[in-house]
Amino acid sequence: MNNILALPPSASMPAKVVIERRVRAGADVAFAQWAERFTASASRARGYEGASVLSASTSARFILLRFATPDDLRTWQGSFEHAFLMREAAASSEPGGMSQLQSGLETWFTLPDMPTPSLPPPKWKMALLTWLCLLPMVIALGYAFEPLNLPRLVGTALSTAIPVSMLTWVVMPRLTRALYRWLYKGR
Repeated sequence: MNNILALPPSASMPAKVVIERRVRAGADVAFAQWAERFTASASRARGYEGASVLSASTSARFILLRFATPDDLRTWQGSFEHAFLMREAAASSEPGGMSQLQSGLETWFTLPDMPTPSLPPPKWKMALLTWLCLLPMVIALGYAFEPLNLPRLVGTALSTAIPVSMLTWVVMPRLTRALYRWLYKGR
């Protein structure tokens, strides 16, 4: 079928699902068009928070979707449009390995070109590494913005948006790669 894991029945935290598809030879353009329609459909659903489509190899593609709650994701996955699009995906791709549902920080600790163990790193490791990366950035930005006398809301918005962006696209991918064995030890 579509290899999307079932959602936990009761969770109020954001839900993220990672869907792997293997693109058929010569179907790159058709798959890219399908992925655009698929993520556009998700973007119209209640609770949608974002999507990414990543290439891991010449054929492997990962679609990451984020929703405010598991119920929001479950509602979209149960829609006619979602079912139609998943059937349509078969024309240009086939399901990859088991897709994953993630509902916490673990999405920062996965890499598309590295195997993802069935269990995420222990929460204490994810929290510790996130805090150790976030703290110096927030402190440095606080000092950098202080002389500018920005309004409190603007300074706070900048001193949180910049580190979150840095963590998501720069810091965590590199740290996850460097600390992969420690993060997933025993997993």
